[in-house]
Amino acid sequence: VAGGCFCCRFPDLLVGLQRLIDAADPHIILAEPVGSCTDLIATVLRPLVSFYGEHYRLAPLTVLHDATRDLDAFAPDVRYLHDRQLAEAELILLNKCDLLPNDAAPPLAQLATDYPQAHLLATSAKSGVGVDGWLDIVLGQESRNPEALLIDYERYAQAEAALGWLNARGLVRADGAFGAAAWTEDLLTALAQACENAQASIAHIKALVTTPDATLKASIAQAASPIMWDLVNDHAQTTSLEFTLNVRVNAPPELLEQVVHQTMERVKPQPSARYYFTHFECFSPLPPQPTHRIETPVAPQMRLY
Repeated sequence: VAGGCFCCRFPDLLVGLQRLIDAADPHIILAEPVGSCTDLIATVLRPLVSFYGEHYRLAPLTVLHDATRDLDAFAPDVRYLHDRQLAEAELILLNKCDLLPNDAAPPLAQLATDYPQAHLLATSAKSGVGVDGWLDIVLGQESRNPEALLIDYERYAQAEAALGWLNARGLVRADGAFGAAAWTEDLLTALAQACENAQASIAHIKALVTTPDATLKASIAQAASPIMWDLVNDHAQTTSLEFTLNVRVNAPPELLEQVVHQTMERVKPQPSARYYFTHFECFSPLPPQPTHRIETPVAPQMRLY
């Protein structure tokens, strides 16, 4: 679903689901909403069950919680949004548990106290710890059709408006060869430092870089975190590359745009190198306006599967 969330572009979600069904006839579809979206029970799951229950069976709603995330760095409305996301979860994954200095028991205990409605699992998407247990649940159980979330939509809108979003694609050209991995690392490190200097807390910075011979993918989740590589080739040398940049920070879009342009200039691989944006959008999300919002639980007899 491009340009919005599942709840506000519900018809587009249906089109995307049908396109997948027509193309691959899948038994299972994993659907990940926009990271700043919440109230999914009332605006996505219940409409699917109410209107399209003969087509879809819904697994428990899973919400990931970054075990290393410092939420105190974000504005109060953003912290409120995160709390509401966890409050409607049927299943909370404490992800990146492998990066915790000690075991995951204390943060799991705190989550159990704060969000007693949810089943909890400690996971690491990188190492695979806990993933099998999560799959056993979502593939073997259905959503319990829980109560709709209690949420202040004004604060929800303010939380989304506090986040600057950037989606960009572009090219880098140089006269001599340079290391694609080194440039990617320089870019992410410099962006994270610039955001920290501007007191713009990072939700994520992601880069996908392609050269004629290699593909690299890396991200930073917060200023103090190391770069996480999903795809890397330390030996890739090139005179040109294409990049896709995805950034979410707690800052106005005008500030984020300025930071990105200044950083791109600063990390040019050579003084004579040039960079071009082929696509650039920087914005704050509009207030959420769901297509549907069904507050009362859907009666079992309405389910046609």
